[in-house]
Amino acid sequence: MVSVSFGTASKLLKGLMVATMAIMSALVFLNVVLRYGFNSNIGISEELSRLLFVWLTFLGAISAFAKNSHVGVDSFLNRMPPKLRHVVSIVSDLAMLFVCGMILIGCWRLSALSTDNYLPVSGIPVSVLYFAGVPASICIGGMLIMRLWRTLFNSDRGEKQ
Repeated sequence: MVSVSFGTASKLLKGLMVATMAIMSALVFLNVVLRYGFNSNIGISEELSRLLFVWLTFLGAISAFAKNSHVGVDSFLNRMPPKLRHVVSIVSDLAMLFVCGMILIGCWRLSALSTDNYLPVSGIPVSVLYFAGVPASICIGGMLIMRLWRTLFNSDRGEKQ
């Protein structure tokens, strides 16, 4: 049985994001040079860059959530008593888990509905674009479930949350 640690998954995610960004940058740069220098272009460049940008956005959301670096305004939360803060944290995580489920279902349905539609230049199925939300919602949802488990059952054993 193969076990993947969080560090390995994080490195894989970073590598995937770097590769996506490098391909996007190379495509756009090459297309600009060809357009202005040689009056030519790569037709697939714009579509592929857009597709990769959507995937990069969702991969970045996974990475940001794993590092707890999404934008959050917690000034009101910090003024609450600890027990109320604990309850608000649970309700917030449950709400985010619900939204992850909605994104998962919505992206899955859109992907299934658009398998017969293709991008005009590249011929890539449009479902590839919509499917980007599926792994993101699964990964973030999984991290939320782990966070809820720790919050509810205090597996930190006395450590401050």
